[in-house]
Parts: sequence; C-alpha cells; structure tokens
Amino acid sequence: MENPMLGKVQDLSRGAFMTEAASYSGIAMKEILMVLLVAASAFATMISGYATMVTTVVACVGCLIMTFIVSFKPGTAGFISPLFAIFEGASIAMLSMVAEAFLPGVIIQAVMLTFTIAIAAALVFSQGWITVDGKFIKGVTIALIGLLLSYLLRFVLAHFFAVDFGFMEGGLIGVGISLLIIAIATACLFIDYHQIQEAVAQGLPKDYEWYCAFSLLITLVWLYVRCIDLLLTISNMGDD
Repeated sequence: MENPMLGKVQDLSRGAFMTEAASYSGIAMKEILMVLLVAASAFATMISGYATMVTTVVACVGCLIMTFIVSFKPGTAGFISPLFAIFEGASIAMLSMVAEAFLPGVIIQAVMLTFTIAIAAALVFSQGWITVDGKFIKGVTIALIGLLLSYLLRFVLAHFFAVDFGFMEGGLIGVGISLLIIAIATACLFIDYHQIQEAVAQGLPKDYEWYCAFSLLITLVWLYVRCIDLLLTISNMGDD
C-alpha cells in the first residue's frame, strides 16, 4: 500500500515548471527539522504537565485534519508540515510519559531503535537488496488492511462483548505481534523510499520536499510507537 501522502508525488512532478528540483539532501534536511520539532514538542508537553488524554485526542484530531489538507492540497505542505510536527509531538507525549514511568529509559531506546531500523532500511534499499514493485506494494497493502481490520475487530469484541485480549499483550505472543507490526512499518519505509526516489528522478519541484518529508514522518512516528510497545512487552516478560 502506498503511503497516502506520497501516492500523488509522481503526478505532481509531471509538467511542473520549476527552476530547481527537489533533492535527497533537501528532503533529508526537512525531515531532520520535523523530527526535531516532534521531539521538542513532546518534551515541552511532558514537562509542562499537558501530557493528558485531552491533549492527546486534540493533537491526534489536529494531525488527522492536517493530513487530509496536505493530501488534497500538496502545496500547503510547506506551511503545515512544521505545525503538523508540533501536533505530532503533543500526540505522542502522553504515551511516551506513561511508558517512561513503567520502564525508565524506554524513550531513548525506542528512538534509537526507530532510527536504527530507518537507517538500515535506507541502506538496504539503496543497495537494491529490496525490490519495491507492484507485488511488494500489493503485499504490504494486504497486510495493512488486515492489521486495520484486526484492530477494528478487537475493539468491537472488547468493548461490546467483553472479550479479554490480555493474552495477546504479553509473553511471546505479544512480542511476536509487535515484531510483525514493526515489519509491516518497515515495509512501508521501503515504499516511502521508493516513491521519493522516483519523484526525485522525475524532477519533483523543490516545493514538494516538504510534502515528502511530511509523508515519511508519518511512518517514522508509527514505527516509534510500535518500538515502545515492543520494548515494554519484552520488559514485562522479564518481570514475569
């Protein structure tokens, strides 16, 4: 499944009359800036005492709205991307704070694991060891749809039929599920890199460097959240 933010990149690059085209370095610099904004926002939200459920919900809704705006109006990415990063940081602040309370140091570990995976995926992709073609994208699409349906089914069964899924949250089963989801997120990274590569090769306008960075950030934040879940699950196994 293509990153919903990058799906239009190739179309946007066609017929664009720009004096300067997007570059990998330009996208990378903007991605770094957005990651720093996420980190600063999350830290500020935690130390200010605003890492609450209300803040989390408001930030998540704001991120969703901005994602839709940029998806339909890619030209707004340059203005919205920094604001999106700030909201994204606020949206993960509560999760990070609670996780840190349960397992001190987990935030640093999750950040390191996230970027280790992202860098490793970039190196693997750059060496051509992974071929992102129609079959690969179709496979990831099926996996994502299956994951979303499983989340929906679990929500319905747990909240309306009081089904207990506690056995899936710990032990080897919990670790296995977390690793599977991280694998799917990593596959999404390969698709992101592939689409960015094609967009740059086709002469994507420099204005859309923000658009690409915006899209990649979504996958990175998702990966970070899943890394926290994996580390907490492993920690709980040790406690047992």
